[in-house]
Amino acid sequence: MLRFCKNCGLLVPHDARSCPQCGAPVPPAACTAPQQGPVQPLYDTPDRDEDAAVTAMSQSATAAALILFAIPLVGLILALVWSFGGTDNPARKRLARSYLIRTLVVIAVVALFVLVVSLVFSAVLHSQLAYSYYYMR
Repeated sequence: MLRFCKNCGLLVPHDARSCPQCGAPVPPAACTAPQQGPVQPLYDTPDRDEDAAVTAMSQSATAAALILFAIPLVGLILALVWSFGGTDNPARKRLARSYLIRTLVVIAVVALFVLVVSLVFSAVLHSQLAYSYYYMR
């Protein structure tokens, strides 16, 4: 007979003494009356990583970090250092990683724009040179 863990709601095998997911002790199987009403299924367990409950930085610390990020070379160096372990503050590390992602996206968009503009310019220049070569005799 299968049972439910009262702590996390997981379906526990009949021969288990504790829940395989949370480790809570499971009482021995007894003939109990079926539960009244539907039971909530367990779709997904929340992740329990150490960064889940990060306290936010103060407004002044966030503003100072954003001002430092606005300085072109200093901001990039600070973002790299803070992203890859130069700080113990997880909120600052997340802010630096988001700044790096934003910077990479902006660089990709600007590179795509420059590529398209250069291709259009070279096509126009080529057509003008070809026109002048063939028709200017």
